[in-house]
Amino acid sequence: MQNRIKQFIEDKGISRYKFWQDTKLGRDTAYRLCNDPNYVPTGSVLDKICTTYRVQPGELLVWLPDEEPCLDVIADSQISQIDDRANINQRPRKESKDQADGIVLPFERQSA
Repeated sequence: MQNRIKQFIEDKGISRYKFWQDTKLGRDTAYRLCNDPNYVPTGSVLDKICTTYRVQPGELLVWLPDEEPCLDVIADSQISQIDDRANINQRPRKESKDQADGIVLPFERQSA
C-alpha cells in the first residue's frame, strides 16, 4: 500500500505548506505524507484529507502487490518440504486394525 499524496497535491497545484494548513493535520504528519509514499495514513487522517478536498480514499492510496519471489527459492523450498515428508513417512509405525469399525489406528488397541 502506498499513498499518492505528493502526486495529488502536485496535480492540484497545492504546496505542502498549503496542504498542511488546509487539512489541519499535524505538521510532521502532513509533511511525512507528502515526502514518504510508504507512509500510510490512519483512518482519521485519511478522513480529514478526504473531507477537506472532497475526494475518495482511492484517489490518495494505491495497493501494489508484493514482488514475486524468485523461482529458485520456491523450488528449493518445495524440495526441502518433500525431503521432510519422506523422512516422516520412513518412520516405522505400529498399526492395528480396529475390527469393529475397520479403522486403522496408529497404535495398539488395549482394553481397559
